[in-house]
Amino acid sequence: VMVNVPGGYSTSPSNAGGDDTKDSDINSGGMTSTIPLTSGENNSTVDAGLYKLAELGDLVWEDTNANGVQDGGEPGVAGVTVRLLNAGGSTIATDVTDGGGNYLFTNLVPGNYTVEFALPTGYVRTPANQGSDDAADSDANTGNGRTGTYTLESGESDLTVDAGIYRNGSISDFVWEDKNANGKQDGGEPGISGVTVKLLNAAGTTIATDITDGSGIYSFNNLAPGTYTVMVNLPGGYTPTTPNSGDDSSDSDINTGGMTGPIVLTSGENNSTVDAGFYR
Repeated sequence: VMVNVPGGYSTSPSNAGGDDTKDSDINSGGMTSTIPLTSGENNSTVDAGLYKLAELGDLVWEDTNANGVQDGGEPGVAGVTVRLLNAGGSTIATDVTDGGGNYLFTNLVPGNYTVEFALPTGYVRTPANQGSDDAADSDANTGNGRTGTYTLESGESDLTVDAGIYRNGSISDFVWEDKNANGKQDGGEPGISGVTVKLLNAAGTTIATDITDGSGIYSFNNLAPGTYTVMVNLPGGYTPTTPNSGDDSSDSDINTGGMTGPIVLTSGENNSTVDAGFYR
């Protein structure tokens, strides 16, 4: 028997398993072997299995708020190496994300696959499987960058396999003596050393502490995107100056209790404008 293989299809492996009533009997050219037919015999076991190739892919994006979900305006990351692993865990294909952060593995035989995303220098993996939309979340394990197993069927196109990454940032700047109490850093106004500065998370919990150096500088580094507040301990004998009196890079950002407002830090952002002015 010769089966003309239709366009877009491939032949399944022949004689797989021990049940001739269920396996495929054609070779890659669509031909069976010779079938001896005896008098009165009705052979209804000559089958042909065909399948269509599948594909797997989607996006590596910069998760600017590190929430594990692709939000509007968050960009793709180019140049990320993506590997396709078979059921045995061996790499069988490699791709590199394009300018929009997209990758794609095509011409895949139906079966079980895993995707592994390399981590670019300076990036951190975002939490996986956040929310209910698999097309918009990150699927890469934060430890090894691998997804779970994807089972592709004949002709399937699964374009939901994504990886979110982000860069840490920082919050820093200056505690100074506002000599004229105008709420602005004027030339010659000195920093105040030895002042305790605390960093609070969105829940109001202190997660880091620093002390201003001899120049009045403090810094909190390696911060994930999120919402933070800075609290400056009031030094003895000093009064907080008027906040928000002009240019944010040179004004004071604390209220009378030494607290800033919420500071929203995005991926890779280094906010060096969070200052505190005091006078005697």
